[in-house]
Amino acid sequence: MNRQMTVSQLSRYIKGVFEDEELLHDITLSGEVAEVSYSDKHTFLVLSDGAFSVRCVHFSSRDKIEKGAFIALRGSVNFYDKRNSVTFTYSEFFLKGVGDKNTKLLQLKQSLYEKGYFTDRPQLPKYIVRVVAVTSPDGAAIRDFIRVVHDENPFVVIEVYPVKVQGEGAAARMCDAIAKLQSYNTDAIVLCRGGGSDEDLDAFNDEQLAIAVATSRIPIISAVGHEVDYTLCDYCAGTRAGTPSIAGQVVNAHASRIITDLVAYTSAIKSSIESRYRRSVLRLNRLGKATTYAATKRISNQYGLLRSAAIDLRHGAGKRLQAFMDSTSDCAARMKSALALRYTASRAKTDKLTALLSALDPHRIIRVGYAAVAKRGMRISGAAGLSIDDDVDLIFSDGTAKAHITSIKQNDRK
Repeated sequence: MNRQMTVSQLSRYIKGVFEDEELLHDITLSGEVAEVSYSDKHTFLVLSDGAFSVRCVHFSSRDKIEKGAFIALRGSVNFYDKRNSVTFTYSEFFLKGVGDKNTKLLQLKQSLYEKGYFTDRPQLPKYIVRVVAVTSPDGAAIRDFIRVVHDENPFVVIEVYPVKVQGEGAAARMCDAIAKLQSYNTDAIVLCRGGGSDEDLDAFNDEQLAIAVATSRIPIISAVGHEVDYTLCDYCAGTRAGTPSIAGQVVNAHASRIITDLVAYTSAIKSSIESRYRRSVLRLNRLGKATTYAATKRISNQYGLLRSAAIDLRHGAGKRLQAFMDSTSDCAARMKSALALRYTASRAKTDKLTALLSALDPHRIIRVGYAAVAKRGMRISGAAGLSIDDDVDLIFSDGTAKAHITSIKQNDRK
């Protein structure tokens, strides 16, 4: 016989069934603590037994219970009709030891540690311009990671290797992804997944996946769950990031270093050229002073000799005096000409160094409308370094842009 009921009628009926069933009251429930959380003065637990779990609550009490503990709770099963949810409300608890799941995880962790999988992992390179994220392509985790990286360094290339990140077969697929990426051209692999329950993160505690992370040739960043969550992949990876957003900050630290070092190298080159220019000017000034002093002294000596000769020749040596005066005049003219040529050469060298300093200033070149071109993080110096359909980065004085090569025309050089 078909009966019609509203949602509220059905909920109230189920609630009555739970309240009237004596077997659901004053019982002791045993299991392993999968989750622990607190709200105000209340304690919330998820008690698990293999693949099964139930939510539990102890009102007006903040119980000191650790995740992974095996406990017994005394209480009753309640049905909340407004949410249509079942909760075990307990009044007291008893610790019975460590749960099987937590025990096995600790044993596996110790085994991996003793085999050396937690040490000497490949570290991130100094510069990062290309990463591959092994994650679900539809999750919020990858969106957060990409947003954090590209807000600060839009030139970083991020590729996504799509995999399952929870459930049956997820660990095997992530192992396969890491293995295939070993021959790929990338600076780092990001193992990425957002927060979830312990069961949601079980794949990242898989032994084979942990070993794949530890033995990867390419540095791996483990960005799994929340900051408080630790999985075996976190211990086996060369770099652990608490969340996908933190992983983005780690990548930014290595990507931003490219710009920082480029500015530093440019400044060093400019300082070196300026220092060389100042030294050349100083040498030129010293040379001019020394030359002037030597010329003045020599002319003074010649003038003294001339005066002596004039006195000696005053009594009839007119021809000899005239010859000596002619010789002195020629010598002075040659000296003046030589000094002029030397000064002109020194001045030309100084002007050349000044022009070189101005030409090598990278900021001047970029400010007048030019841009540096980079492909996959490598600087391109000419059209020969490009191919059709290449994606390149254009670096301006006030930022960067991306471009797509559709045609190439090279100048004829004879």
